[in-house]
Amino acid sequence: AGLAHEVKNPLGAIKGAAQLLGDSPDATLGSSEREFVSIILEEVDRLDRVVGSVLDYARPARGTMGEVNLRQVLERIRLMLEAESSGCEIVVETEDDLPPVRADAEQLRQVLLNLVKNAVQALGGRGRIRIGAVSMPGAALGVTSAVALTVSDEGPGIAPEMMKSLFVPFVTTKERGTGLGLAISQRIIQEMRGRIEVSSRVGEGTTFSILLPSHEATPTDVGGARTSLSTARMEVSGS
Repeated sequence: AGLAHEVKNPLGAIKGAAQLLGDSPDATLGSSEREFVSIILEEVDRLDRVVGSVLDYARPARGTMGEVNLRQVLERIRLMLEAESSGCEIVVETEDDLPPVRADAEQLRQVLLNLVKNAVQALGGRGRIRIGAVSMPGAALGVTSAVALTVSDEGPGIAPEMMKSLFVPFVTTKERGTGLGLAISQRIIQEMRGRIEVSSRVGEGTTFSILLPSHEATPTDVGGARTSLSTARMEVSGS
């Protein structure tokens, strides 16, 4: 975090100087020079996003835990991303009587946005993404009740050699990715006393699963081994 702060300060100075150059009269800079200034500004913005992600991972903000209506959160995400990605159909399937979860609404929205945007990119901007939510026993979290969320796509899937490193910082398959999105998402879900897992088949698609305590859940004696999210049968009413 300290190193990230040290990088952000000179980045701000570089950006300010480049903006001053770009605002100079046309007689001062030629077209090629202005193109180089544009490149500087673009890359400084990219570095600033990377440094911001490092700060988020190194020193995540403590969320404000409360009662969160998942159906409202998911519907808002659907509307937002369908407008941005007109080639993708985003289908939300939840139980009619889905209980609220105990979470920070803004941070949970950040995690879900990251997962759905990853799915959009995996599909190349065209295809169907399914977001599901069902209530289930909370034994895997050591509580009485929980809600399971899934984000599934029908994209190319994830290579087996990448699966074990998905949540490792700075590991990414994207050409310009930071490799911090999933690591931050995992940290956020763990702070909410939840779990996040992934299953994928090459050529068939990928599913991310999140398990969160329901708002009314109480601790239980977990005694035995906790089950994996991937073994839970995800059935949504009416699907």
